[in-house]
Amino acid sequence: ADMVHLGRYLRIDDNPILEEAAARQERMLPVFALDPSERRGRAQEAFLMSALAQMQQELRARGSDLLVVHEPPPAEVADRYTSPMQMIPDEDLPFDAAKMPKTYTPFRQEIERHGLRYTRPRDPLQTLPPIPEGVTCPTLPMPTTPTAEEHWHQYRERRLPDTYKQTRNGLLHADDSSRLSPWLAWGCISPRRVADDLRVYEERYGANEGTYWLWFELLWRDFFSLRAEHRGVLLDNVNVDLSDVGHPFVNAGLRELTETGFMSNRMRQIVASYCIYEANIPWQVGAAYFAEHLIDHDPASNIGNWKYIAGTGADPRGGRRFNIEKQREMYDADGAYLQRWGGR
Repeated sequence: ADMVHLGRYLRIDDNPILEEAAARQERMLPVFALDPSERRGRAQEAFLMSALAQMQQELRARGSDLLVVHEPPPAEVADRYTSPMQMIPDEDLPFDAAKMPKTYTPFRQEIERHGLRYTRPRDPLQTLPPIPEGVTCPTLPMPTTPTAEEHWHQYRERRLPDTYKQTRNGLLHADDSSRLSPWLAWGCISPRRVADDLRVYEERYGANEGTYWLWFELLWRDFFSLRAEHRGVLLDNVNVDLSDVGHPFVNAGLRELTETGFMSNRMRQIVASYCIYEANIPWQVGAAYFAEHLIDHDPASNIGNWKYIAGTGADPRGGRRFNIEKQREMYDADGAYLQRWGGR
């Protein structure tokens, strides 16, 4: 009864799940269920364990702790483990979520027409109830990644939001995009906090295309979450090897993914298009491979994006078949990406 499953809410700030449990219970045990049946690539496993260790430190600093259990989450909280929080929750939308526009542009226009940007974040919790007596939480290994706040802070300090729109399709450099997605996917930072920080940033430096486009991409996450195309889709947890799909440029992307757990959004689209239309790989197989390896795996966004490219999802044009050579010329004209990730 004292257990509070955190799922993808691995933060102290703007965490309604923790806040409500803390207000209700004298003793509380924050828990994360690490499902042993889920396949996780090395990079994804490392990122998640680091995020859990950071959460444990935050909880301990406030008189609580974190217990990691190696079992599937209970059915009643399973959704919490697949769906991070939205920037605008269902109840704040200007329309009934069940009747929302089917494609992104009218969805965004409707949000903007009502003057909505995001729902205000709640303040971080300062103290938490103690854990139940007699429970011991083993100390997790030291974190190996920066915290979400550290990463997001340096990104703004270096004024990188200003150039986000120009650079976001770059394939090679960490600063090409915000790289916030892993922390957002596991709920280490709240999208509402990110949006609120962006507002403060705009007040300080002025709004521009880059800051708008960051919000625009955050809203895509909400769109996929609300469409909930991941619900009821069981991606076979089969051992799929996509290391060689027959194209050097695409192989380079897949190699970056398996080694680092990351790929730029542009490269993900190129890889998905090639797998579906040239290699005749079912989108579900590609999506399962991404789900296993991406450090920022968010089921709604992953499945939403694969279905979008396959033409069975939210694409008004009925699928996106990319000309791979043209994409390579546009985004890797000097061959630096191909050289770095050496597609065979």
